Amino acid sequence: MIKAQLQIEFPIGEMDIVKLSDKVRIDKHFPENDANLLSKQESFNKHLFRPNTYLHKWWARRSGTTFRYILKQLVPEINLQDYYTSGGLAGVTILDPMMGGGTTLHEAIRLGANVIGFDIDPIPVLQAKASLSDIETHEKIQVFNSFFNTLRERLIGHYSTKCPVCSNKSEIQFTLYGLRKKHNNKEYLVVDSLIIKELSNGKNIYLSDIITSNNICIDNTSWDIIDKITAKKLQINGKENDILDIPFPERYIPLIINGHCKEHGQFFKPVEKEDLKLLKNVSNKLDNYLLPENGLFKVSYGPKSRDLLIRNIESYHQLFTSRQLLYLHYSRELLENIHPDHKLWLSLLISTSLEFNSALCGYKGSEKRRPGAIRHVFSHHAYSFPYTSLENNPVFINNTSGTLGRLFNSRILAASEWAHRPVERYNENGKWLKTTLYHETDIGNECKSIDGFRNKSKMFIVDQNDSSTLPLPSQSVDFVVTDPPYYDSVQYSDLSHFFRCWLQWLLPNEADWKYITNKSAVAVSKKEEKNYCSALSNIWSECSRVLRRPHGRLIFTYHHWNPDAWAQLAISLKRSGFVLLNYYVIYSENPTSVHIKNLKSLQHDSILILQQNFENKSKIWDGHNSINLLDSKEFCSDCSKLLGRTLENDFTETEIYKLWEDNIKV
Repeated sequence: MIKAQLQIEFPIGEMDIVKLSDKVRIDKHFPENDANLLSKQESFNKHLFRPNTYLHKWWARRSGTTFRYILKQLVPEINLQDYYTSGGLAGVTILDPMMGGGTTLHEAIRLGANVIGFDIDPIPVLQAKASLSDIETHEKIQVFNSFFNTLRERLIGHYSTKCPVCSNKSEIQFTLYGLRKKHNNKEYLVVDSLIIKELSNGKNIYLSDIITSNNICIDNTSWDIIDKITAKKLQINGKENDILDIPFPERYIPLIINGHCKEHGQFFKPVEKEDLKLLKNVSNKLDNYLLPENGLFKVSYGPKSRDLLIRNIESYHQLFTSRQLLYLHYSRELLENIHPDHKLWLSLLISTSLEFNSALCGYKGSEKRRPGAIRHVFSHHAYSFPYTSLENNPVFINNTSGTLGRLFNSRILAASEWAHRPVERYNENGKWLKTTLYHETDIGNECKSIDGFRNKSKMFIVDQNDSSTLPLPSQSVDFVVTDPPYYDSVQYSDLSHFFRCWLQWLLPNEADWKYITNKSAVAVSKKEEKNYCSALSNIWSECSRVLRRPHGRLIFTYHHWNPDAWAQLAISLKRSGFVLLNYYVIYSENPTSVHIKNLKSLQHDSILILQQNFENKSKIWDGHNSINLLDSKEFCSDCSKLLGRTLENDFTETEIYKLWEDNIKV
């Protein structure tokens, strides 16, 4: 069992720079079995394991437990190397040049390290600054309550309806909409399901129980209401059935209101004339307010945003209803009077709330185990277009899905509590239990220059920067620990503009919002494949320059099923003068379905340990490798070995491409 005495407090503020040996523990040792067990457990609900890193939506986050295990193998003192022991990296400098979700920074600063994080995208930078900074929780509560109460006063009248039982004024929790589809000069309203709520007694609530006719008429236009199964049978579910000549929100027609009466509790009711009049009044009111210029919200072509453009959605404005746009207008207006210490985290909270407050939100609350739940915008890491759209009430007072109050509780309060007293899981006799690391915090102090690290710990530098040029002195960093973009696996820069345009509007002076996205090390097309190799080469070269010798190591996680991805990774490392010292394989993903034979979903990451090739080392990876294409773990292991062989031999770049193509045949 984990005992409290395992928590060893490390000195802060006056330690000398740790003297690190050229022999680093991770070169020869990594507890793969223990790390795999814990990482697999974390993969089910990563945000519950590391709440302080989930202030804002970001993609492709790696397991925090994995990176803690990595960092613990860099600790020089034997008595501080245990996973559940606090400290061990005080005075050590850790760099993540592509920090993304900030996992490395958070895990390293918990262990006392000084950390440096760079990213070309402003969202990770703003999130890291907000989540690593120490602001008193009671101050955040006070600021949020004042902001929320004023916002609610302004919006509550627009989320009002009548109780179907007593006709008393009641509050709307959410509104359900059906999607307009056309077929043979006739329009239909299509919904995902005709079941509105599953009941434990089997007597479900159906749409027909609320709307007594299967036909609805608004402004002299009528529609038959059908579910997506019927739409498929009638061949009304194709793209040719979409109505693209009207704004996106108008393609949805309000059908059902879920509200809450003080006397009669929750209810479902059909949308009535007074409700439609209320919606029209909001649209008219919105015309009198200043919203951002369309240029700021223009949808540019990208691997994911093209799904918007082909549906004739040219502005991110169009992904929100009038009430949702009014919510954003009032929020920005109130933010003008928020103290700078609090404006950043509150703006990020509003931005991330948009994933639960958009016309792209779906309804999954009919299920018994998910009452009232919202299918958020990026539940599938792409733009999805629901048949049943759900318009949430962001200022609903109860603790329900997607509201601003609930997000504050989970993304700010719970995160702050965890940051001051991090909690880890451990397995005892087959049961997962929790232990609090009382002498550890996920909080640091920001400084602008690496000179501020001298004789200190838990300092951080976080900045928006293209890491092909690092603003750091040579040999100033002990270890580079990162998680680079995985070739074409994720296009999160493109998806992030859903949030980025609004953050730019809320925080115009907090970042360089006009950064060049194609500098990002992600290949999104055949024409841009070489960008991936070139960008990584430049970043690795800079990492080589700033690493201290001889103990400096470059450590990162990686997987991909595409031979070109591995070939370009190998070439980028070779150009930068790195060799592979060792590798480990760790569980990383929790896919809903895995088809390893086609390598479309890998469950594992390779942890790659590299060093500058400034010594004449004997070859340890020579020989022929065959890649196991049927097993995720073996595949990553075999690819790591082949990477080692590629780096320590004098292959030309053409030969490297051929080597990987010959070994990974997909």
